[in-house]
Amino acid sequence: MASSTRSLKLPPDLLDVAEKRAKILGYPSWSAYVKGLIRYDALCQGPHSITLPWANLPLMEQDKVDAKLLKLTQDGVGVRGQLLKRILQGEAKL
Repeated sequence: MASSTRSLKLPPDLLDVAEKRAKILGYPSWSAYVKGLIRYDALCQGPHSITLPWANLPLMEQDKVDAKLLKLTQDGVGVRGQLLKRILQGEAKL
């Protein structure tokens, strides 16, 4: 099936994250990486209890979250579980 074209605007930090993660994970492009994320989400069908609230933040607050995510990506540091919960609680105070 032929692909449809959609435009996607990303803040610079988030685009950098996507490009870096795509390369690290071995995707041929950031577009393939985004498709992989959508496919993974469709496969899991899980809630977005962490990222959905970020989508509702004012754009300046989203930019702060994106900057933090870029820093973590550049440092090669991922967070999960209780550490993620503590970081997210701190993010609200950015």
